[in-house]
Amino acid sequence: MIEEHWGLNRKPFSNTPDPAFVFRSAGFDEGFARLLYDVTEIRGGLSLVSGEVGCGKTMLARALAARLAGSVHDLYVLPTPRLTATQLLRAVAEAAGATRPPAAKHSLVMALGDTLRARHAEGRRPVLLVDEAQLVTPALLEEVRLLTNFEDETSKHLHVVLLGQPELRERVARQPQLDQRVGLRYHVAPLEPDEVGAYVLHRLAVAGAGRRPVFDDAALTALADRSRGVPRLINNLATQALFVGAHRKARTVDEALVHLVADDRE
Repeated sequence: MIEEHWGLNRKPFSNTPDPAFVFRSAGFDEGFARLLYDVTEIRGGLSLVSGEVGCGKTMLARALAARLAGSVHDLYVLPTPRLTATQLLRAVAEAAGATRPPAAKHSLVMALGDTLRARHAEGRRPVLLVDEAQLVTPALLEEVRLLTNFEDETSKHLHVVLLGQPELRERVARQPQLDQRVGLRYHVAPLEPDEVGAYVLHRLAVAGAGRRPVFDDAALTALADRSRGVPRLINNLATQALFVGAHRKARTVDEALVHLVADDRE
């Protein structure tokens, strides 16, 4: 219904982290550049990226994965942050290519070290990405720190990227040995008010809107105000406004319509 009424070829405001919809705000570009440099050039062992819910941490991770594809860097994504220490070690070992990792933790650590050393000797640079890392237990965070101990005289054999909500920074700070390993700390902030309109127009253009004015200027200002610049909230409000506008056969989405759907959420 939305696509047909507004002349689109796909849904413009889905909350899935589709790289086609990446909006290169000033904050996103800086965060991506710093994260990419830390992973590929510094290789210091640990990067920490925080941000409020819905501000684009996962999109940043997807952009990193896309950039690393086909390079010497192999990106391993932890399937869930709720693992035991042994499950973590096994997951990383299997992702790195270890065949039949042993069951005992000590033997598993040795096997993982051997596998990462071999990958490094082949010119590969493994990267472990842990999303929703604020859910990781203190004990597992300590295991993550120990993973950064795999190294030789010149570089680490595994770079770890932690992404999570703001409380992750506090949790890492409470573990000094881990905190000292963090090379990059970056906080993904909401969009600035004057970026919201450009964000909306970018997503509409990707979805095939062309030059058609779907949201008027006042509606874009209202979206910035009611969403507080959080991309996920912008997406939710814009989707509802498009749906109600299509149902009412409106020619454009106006300020009143944005406030209507925003009020319904409160």
